[in-house]
Amino acid sequence: MTVQKTVLHLISVALLILWGGVMLYFHVSGRIANYLPPMSEGWFRPMALAGGIGLILLGIFNLATLGAEEADDCCGHDHDHDEKHDGHEHHHHEHEHDHAHVHGDGCCGHDHAQPVNACGHDHGHSHDHEHGSGDAHAHGILEESGPVGRAMAISILALPILIAAVFTPDRFSAAAVTNKGLYNPNYADSSRAEQFSLRKDPAPVAKPGAASAAVKAVPPADAARVPGSAAPATAATATTTATAKAGSAETSKSFGSFTLEDLKAQVPMSKEGNFILEVPELFYTAGDKEVQTVLTGQSVETIAQVMPEKLNNADGKRLRILRLLVQCCAADARPFSVPIEFSEKAPEFKEMTWVKVVGKMAYQQEGGQTVPLLQATEIKETTAPDQSMLY
Repeated sequence: MTVQKTVLHLISVALLILWGGVMLYFHVSGRIANYLPPMSEGWFRPMALAGGIGLILLGIFNLATLGAEEADDCCGHDHDHDEKHDGHEHHHHEHEHDHAHVHGDGCCGHDHAQPVNACGHDHGHSHDHEHGSGDAHAHGILEESGPVGRAMAISILALPILIAAVFTPDRFSAAAVTNKGLYNPNYADSSRAEQFSLRKDPAPVAKPGAASAAVKAVPPADAARVPGSAAPATAATATTTATAKAGSAETSKSFGSFTLEDLKAQVPMSKEGNFILEVPELFYTAGDKEVQTVLTGQSVETIAQVMPEKLNNADGKRLRILRLLVQCCAADARPFSVPIEFSEKAPEFKEMTWVKVVGKMAYQQEGGQTVPLLQATEIKETTAPDQSMLY
């Protein structure tokens, strides 16, 4: 193997190890947690880990086989080639042999007049090659390219992964979360409500059999007003229709009984007696009347990132706290947020600072929505949690 081929081989090994090393670095450093969900919730992290290990092993294998001799043909000839690639014409060979032989149908196409060892004869050849389109040479991109092409190929393979590893931020900027709808919350959204509901059974009304329960709830006196055998069904239909209309007019719905004992049984409390809740849990209470009734006035604490409030904040007493929720990967992260309100002008924090907030829960009707509002009694800067995003 020539010096040039050795150098190109080592560069190829280095590129494989670079890519694999960056993937393993993101695992070891924990940075991958800011981009992908945990292993228990998807295949992204384990596949990235397996890919990194595989690339490094491939690089090590290529390095270990660096000194392996290349067989140029079936006979294992050791050729000294002076090759000219010009216009892709067919080979033209000029041989100078140190011995006489007649070409025949042997394993190498030679029938020698002197003893040879199968196909293991040693020729001293001086070849002038002009390669044509019929050649079956398999060269890598680094071998086929000239110096400029090689430099470009190496740059394309190395620079993007290095820039991503060194300069890619591990968190969203204030502008990014704003563009993702921070100030356009839909508190009636129920897409992930079951995951963050404070109930063990978040929607008992939606279960099969709910209609029969509604029928039983119809007072007999109401049913008696409708003559004929269709009276119970008609009364049930009227009640169901009225309930549906009421539900469509409200941003909060009734899902059956929920008590303070239920809240205490399902939500951890701090030593100070505060219910410890995540922002999405506070967010989704806007859709459940019974939970609102129990949680109103209760002392709550949460850790979140803070942003200025731009909604219903003419007196400057509010801030907005948020957590990013990831469905698949960081690209689809969505901010869940609620406003917090102070008795006086809100303190100032750098955008996206992590804070711990303590306050009492309240709910207000604003812009046609039931808005969960944390009336803050204490706020202070804190360290980010182990996982800055929720999954």
